[in-house]
Amino acid sequence: MKKLTEFADVALKLLSCLAIIGAGVWALWVFWLGGSTDWQDNITLETQVLPYHDDLRLLVVHVKSRNPRSATFELDDSKKDSFELRVRKLSSDAKVGTVFHEDEGDLIAKVDLLKLAGGDYEFLPSAEMDDMQTIVLPAGSTVSVIAEMKIHTGTRDKNGEPDIDANSTSAIVHIEP
Repeated sequence: MKKLTEFADVALKLLSCLAIIGAGVWALWVFWLGGSTDWQDNITLETQVLPYHDDLRLLVVHVKSRNPRSATFELDDSKKDSFELRVRKLSSDAKVGTVFHEDEGDLIAKVDLLKLAGGDYEFLPSAEMDDMQTIVLPAGSTVSVIAEMKIHTGTRDKNGEPDIDANSTSAIVHIEP
């Protein structure tokens, strides 16, 4: 019986050591390899076109942001971070096969969402934000809507310029007559 007790004691100590090592490996993965200081934001656009007056319409844009990570991140205007909404008019006389790039076309509106939030925007873990803007547009036009978030990482790229991480989404909206 004494040998069985000694064996059980050694086995429990060994299992405790393995549990501590396993917890350490998990912590290393979550906080270091998993990128605890990295940021991610899922941005989506919801648009709606409403009648206004004469040949003008209201384009209502909801820029929805969600932080899917378990770490908080912050946009700070003083660090040259940005969160913008841009609306660009696409050419109405393009030929078949023309490719419009995301940030191409005449700039109609540019909204600094970070400035509207007071220059500082904190995204808590699993937080969801909804920034709504309304733009007056002519009926019959087609526009590209882009929401873009940029964060300076505090480091420099290979050319010595400030390193920037960016995340964006876009949509095409036709303003019906």
